[in-house]
Amino acid sequence: MSPVEKEKVLDFMQKIGFTDYEARVYITLVTEGSLNPTQLSNLSGVPRPNVYAVLKKLIRKGYAEREAVKRAPLYSAVPPDIVLADVEKDLKNKEQYAQNLKKWFQEGQVVAPGRVPTAWLIDGEKRINEIIEDILQRARNSIHSIITPTFTKSDKEPNRIFKILEEKVQQKVEVIAGWKIDKNTLEIAQKLSQNGTIYHWTLGEIPIGTYIADGKDCLVTFIGKWEPLLVYDLGIWIRNPTYVRPFEYLTERLLSLNTPAKKRIEELTRNQK
Repeated sequence: MSPVEKEKVLDFMQKIGFTDYEARVYITLVTEGSLNPTQLSNLSGVPRPNVYAVLKKLIRKGYAEREAVKRAPLYSAVPPDIVLADVEKDLKNKEQYAQNLKKWFQEGQVVAPGRVPTAWLIDGEKRINEIIEDILQRARNSIHSIITPTFTKSDKEPNRIFKILEEKVQQKVEVIAGWKIDKNTLEIAQKLSQNGTIYHWTLGEIPIGTYIADGKDCLVTFIGKWEPLLVYDLGIWIRNPTYVRPFEYLTERLLSLNTPAKKRIEELTRNQK
């Protein structure tokens, strides 16, 4: 092995968890065969006092072996294919642990109120729509939503968020939602009502929009422009469960004051005949 190749191998070994001394001792044992500590020190460049500690670590990890004699034992390397298989297994386990931790942090189980920003002001319809879609897509257990007229304009196809809600209902996510159901959204109301709790908004203009996933992630939208049409282009994005849950309760409460979708669906169906 050339000096350049050796340095590359040392670098790779350190990247998969070996210390510099561990890598040097192990490579020396692999390339030179069984050695005593003095020989190892001379060939690897690791100071002799450190060689003993490194050998103990390698033996404990299962990467090196000690000759079974009382005095002046020789040390040898466990074959690289065995060692690397063990390293690969360890890295896969670490990857799984990292994924579990990532999920844990994302679900907000370690969020401390007051220690992180609890709300962000969002300005502009485009950004608001992007956040709404993202919130709804990430829902795994429940969605609570008051859907504003922004997404139910009669001259357009039903908005993308209705398709997301339909997908979530099919995935057994609990959906509690309401909007001004018209002929343009009749079909989606029928589909969502089969497994979700859907309401027809009857209390005049919708004052706010709410889009809440799993009681942990919430966007509340407000009217920023009144004429010629209402535009809900201001929002507050909340990602702390402590502050999201009151909005979840408020959404349920406001929706319950309106008409169950079933009655509105029957009314629109009769009018179409």
